[in-house]
Amino acid sequence: MDKDITSALDAIDKVNPFATYLDNNTLSRVGEWIDTGSYVLNAIISGSIHGGIPKGRVTMLAGESMTGKSLFVQKILAKAQEDGLIPVIFDTENAIDPEGAERLGLDISNVKYVPCTSIEQARNSLYKFLMAVREKGLEGKFIIAIDSLANLQSELELTRMSKDSVSTDMGTKARAMKTLMQTCTNLGSVTQTTILCTNHVYDDPTALFPSIEKNMPGGKSCIYLPSVTVQLARKPIKDDGGKTVDGELAVGQKKYSGVIIRALTRKNRFIKQYLEGEMYLSFSAGLDRYYGLVDLAVGLGAVVQTGATYQLEDGTKLGYYKNWRKDTKLWEETILPKVEERIKDEWSYSNKEDDVPEEVGLENLINENIKEASTDS
Repeated sequence: MDKDITSALDAIDKVNPFATYLDNNTLSRVGEWIDTGSYVLNAIISGSIHGGIPKGRVTMLAGESMTGKSLFVQKILAKAQEDGLIPVIFDTENAIDPEGAERLGLDISNVKYVPCTSIEQARNSLYKFLMAVREKGLEGKFIIAIDSLANLQSELELTRMSKDSVSTDMGTKARAMKTLMQTCTNLGSVTQTTILCTNHVYDDPTALFPSIEKNMPGGKSCIYLPSVTVQLARKPIKDDGGKTVDGELAVGQKKYSGVIIRALTRKNRFIKQYLEGEMYLSFSAGLDRYYGLVDLAVGLGAVVQTGATYQLEDGTKLGYYKNWRKDTKLWEETILPKVEERIKDEWSYSNKEDDVPEEVGLENLINENIKEASTDS
């Protein structure tokens, strides 16, 4: 490259210490993922059944009540803890109890618990913590969960309540939420801190036609600022005697042994968006890692459905689904390798099997937003 061109480009480095050439860039590249506990959810988020939540990025799980958001968060934190990360939980609903977290696999003695009420309180705490991570060189050591954004209030709302004011919010909550999400997105990337947020959803009362995309409390920044936004819905399911699900009715339960959770990727910076998948959450056994894979395998041609029975591509008969759905060796050695190969080909924007999912784009506003957050705090 010409010396004058190089010199001009190098001037950027004096202003922005994160500036580099794209082939050497690590800030916007994701190379590690945290298992969600479901092969299907891993796949629609990362483009690999062995992937999951992107490390060093913000992931949003949004859905109605009882879609397993808090359960997913705690299972992911437990897996991250196994991988050596230190979990930090911002609990806005006082819903994360030690006993439940321990049953889900967390070592609660090494989990930092932070109850919080306001958006600004959460933002300022996150800002100071992540700046300390950066200053002390602790990049990539932590995973943060905010459960949930919907229950956070703005400081203005709290002030009005203290004065018995009945004034309504005129966008202050959305603006405050935007600064929180900007802090998470920018400083999370800089410090390689994985951030997992949950949120609720609601229908748009002004919409003329129903939409699969639901609204979220806190404004649109909750949707477009995370790297991945997953929308969840649920359907209670009856125990079917082991044909497709494993369930066990407890005393007092008359019909439903679990829920089917349907996931839709509303935004994804790594692979194609609007991917859908199903998971099964048993009230007795927890999340089924394999549920939903048969539909995916059939859709990708790794398994062929012939009426009520199934067979492999080469004609090998598998029979009814209930007869082979628990055959781990068949899944792991025969079906899943083909599913993995075809997912990478089908869902990648470039359609190249050897591509590594990565976020493209220089985060050239990081220092500006750090300065802005510092002024606000």
